[in-house]
Amino acid sequence: MAKILLTGVTGLVGAAFTVSILRQHSDIRITAIGRGRGKQSAVDRILETVKKQCEFDSVDKETESEILSRLTALEGDLFSLPSADELKKYGPFDSFFHCAADVNLGKDPEGKTRKINYEGTANVVALAKALDIKEFHYVSTAYVAGTLEGRVMEDSLPAKDFNNSYERSKFDAEKMVREAGFKFSIYRPSIVVGRLSDGKIRKPLAFYRILEFLAKLKKHTCSKMKVKATERISIPMRLEAYPSDTVFFVPLDYVQRTIAALYPLPVCNRTYHITGASPVRTKDIEATVHSVLKIDGITVQEKVDDPTEGELLMKRVIGDLMPYFSSQIIFDTTNVENALGKENLNWTTGPVFLEKMMSEFYRSNFPDVIEN
Repeated sequence: MAKILLTGVTGLVGAAFTVSILRQHSDIRITAIGRGRGKQSAVDRILETVKKQCEFDSVDKETESEILSRLTALEGDLFSLPSADELKKYGPFDSFFHCAADVNLGKDPEGKTRKINYEGTANVVALAKALDIKEFHYVSTAYVAGTLEGRVMEDSLPAKDFNNSYERSKFDAEKMVREAGFKFSIYRPSIVVGRLSDGKIRKPLAFYRILEFLAKLKKHTCSKMKVKATERISIPMRLEAYPSDTVFFVPLDYVQRTIAALYPLPVCNRTYHITGASPVRTKDIEATVHSVLKIDGITVQEKVDDPTEGELLMKRVIGDLMPYFSSQIIFDTTNVENALGKENLNWTTGPVFLEKMMSEFYRSNFPDVIEN
């Protein structure tokens, strides 16, 4: 039986991968390392997360039970990992799947993001070497490309400058993995959003902070105007971002099935852009917000002179996300296409999907701001 040692099981991608790979392959076992939270132990948190992912994936109870029977949960984090001697009784391990990370796109004055993403990966690499694990799978990010423009190839690391500490730390960690001496597969998702099928997401991250901010802004404004939050209103508000035609939203179910399909293939030191080949335009996102949330007046423009108090507030709250809506990068997907075929990329995230994804988020989290 093949055995995987895994970090990041309680995260969005880690949990999705865990359920998918155990569901599809009855000859795989996973030992997952994770942290407790509050009064909840690490073991309970890991098992609860995997059960929630099973529910999200419509896994029947019998299959869920079988999946959990091949999952071992252990307590630890990237700076207090179980020792190699302790882990050997669960091995030997065929591969290490390192997915744990701090996805903070803002400032990092205390260096926490870099510490987790770079130093934490160094600790994981050291543990993998102590266990003599031959294959290393690393979940990076497409945005190790930093501030580059144009086409970025999968097996390259050409960035010279970065938008934030997160990008830089993932760049340096990926470089470390490449040079560690393992056979490796590196997976680079872009902006993960809801499922292609229905727009749902188990754990909203990153882009959803914009949707959350706009919902709260509308509720506040409607309250002041003494109108229902479902009414169409105008809120003149300018977001400063250079308009882009290459915003790479990637549906969670595509990330899940693609990484699960790539994992069992021969590991041959390849990097895979888990981005799809169907970017959307900033203008499409803007138009969908107007349609779904019934807000007029919110626009994206390259430069905002003399920002209002509200615009300054918005910049403080969600300004760290704006570089991803100004990006001029095109992510090459040749390695994914060669490994899984052109049909793997045969999907789009156009206006229809954007409306489905945003509507689902608001129905689930802010049902009072849209009409069902």
